[in-house]
Amino acid sequence: MQVKSLLALAALAATLGTASAQTVPAEQWVGAPIATTGAVKRADVVADLQRSARSASAPAEQWVGSQASAGIAAGSLSRAEVVADLNLWRRAGLESAALADTVDSANPRYAQQLAAYSHARNSNVYTAEVQRVQGNANAVAGTPSINAQ
Repeated sequence: MQVKSLLALAALAATLGTASAQTVPAEQWVGAPIATTGAVKRADVVADLQRSARSASAPAEQWVGSQASAGIAAGSLSRAEVVADLNLWRRAGLESAALADTVDSANPRYAQQLAAYSHARNSNVYTAEVQRVQGNANAVAGTPSINAQ
């Protein structure tokens, strides 16, 4: 008796599951089919590729960054300038802010750190740091020099 009830219950569940399944047309998932009335010629594809290759496109280094860095061409900074900038960034305390998953730009402490970095970067402090880095080959981004001991 229990076997018959169990089989009947399984059959009922299968029937209800199949009946309640809703079929969705493919157009709702992927959109209308693409019309393929005419074939694209190889010459058209090559001409389009050559047109797009001639159009000016900026490398990623030129469009990622701040407004201040937008005028600096990619690769135009020397190693000493980059290291000096990184040293100022670390001294301002922005390294710890960057280690967080997200930067809380509304945090007053972050705003103070960013202002301190911007001030140092746009003043004689940056020039002095570049000269220090250039004069000391061991001044690699926050690494103490061997001569400083």
